[in-house]
Amino acid sequence: MPQALFVHIMFKPLYRSFISTCQHRSFTTSTLNNKKKQSFPVATTTAAILATACLGYYGWQYFENKGPKALNPDRYIPFDLVQKQKISPDSYRLRVSIKQEENKSYPIPSCLYIKDDTIQVMRPYTPINANPYKDGYIDFIVKRYENGSVSRTISGFEPQVDQVHIRGPMAEEYEYRENSLDEIGMIAGGTGISPMYQIIRHILENPNDKNTRIWLIYGNKTMSDILLKSELDELQKKYSDRLNIKYVLEHPPDDNWKDVGYVTKEMIKSMMSQDENIRRKVFVCGPDPMLRWVSGERAIDYSQGQLSGLLSQLGLSSKEVWKFQ
Repeated sequence: MPQALFVHIMFKPLYRSFISTCQHRSFTTSTLNNKKKQSFPVATTTAAILATACLGYYGWQYFENKGPKALNPDRYIPFDLVQKQKISPDSYRLRVSIKQEENKSYPIPSCLYIKDDTIQVMRPYTPINANPYKDGYIDFIVKRYENGSVSRTISGFEPQVDQVHIRGPMAEEYEYRENSLDEIGMIAGGTGISPMYQIIRHILENPNDKNTRIWLIYGNKTMSDILLKSELDELQKKYSDRLNIKYVLEHPPDDNWKDVGYVTKEMIKSMMSQDENIRRKVFVCGPDPMLRWVSGERAIDYSQGQLSGLLSQLGLSSKEVWKFQ
């Protein structure tokens, strides 16, 4: 539709309403002062100014409210769900539209709190796109749990119909700085891949961060449970000198699958540099049983808690490990 015709259609009813009001006011003024003919041009001019101002204000309000909204860390904002893709038997990739802010940096790592407007339970989710501000949208993964009120609700949402209520971003206490580490290790399970994928892309796609090497051990039950596998494989192919990925499956597709069962100390040692002077950080994210096995869970107050499990047995310090929610 041509822009001029669109504006004419949108504002014609408003224009008629305001002109009618202003003409009524002008008529009343001229009736009370019918002996002062010279006041009529002044009243007409005033009416025109008022009509123009009102049209401008309501026009701005219309377009302001119709455009994508900005993220807000202090309150929940409803965002339009624009895409939904099933990526595993029980997981979905969702996209919501947000206000594009190309020159604004997104905190890495960080999460968003998501809830449905009908419930009072919130859950943290990590965007899998490196900079939602620049993209003008948020991509995140939802795994449906029958006893999970948030995941069950939003996994049933439909694009162009439903809105997702989001608050954030909420930055982690640990903030990654480019070239601050020589090696980043990652141990993830299930949807715990989300913050890892965000960090991987953020580092590898940053032209100023050229030396950081990354390894990832990603555990799942079956092949179909591996989320973002094609994207991860593509990144490993493109950055083969800096990214190394090991997929661990409880139930592999055949007997030739190398890494079977649970994550072990031997798996971690095979990926980790043995240089004691290296600047290293190991990130862990996944189900509670995996956290207990690998690093120990976070504390009740959501602080990092005590380091235990495989990483402690391998001699890493608490400063070298970060546990995501």
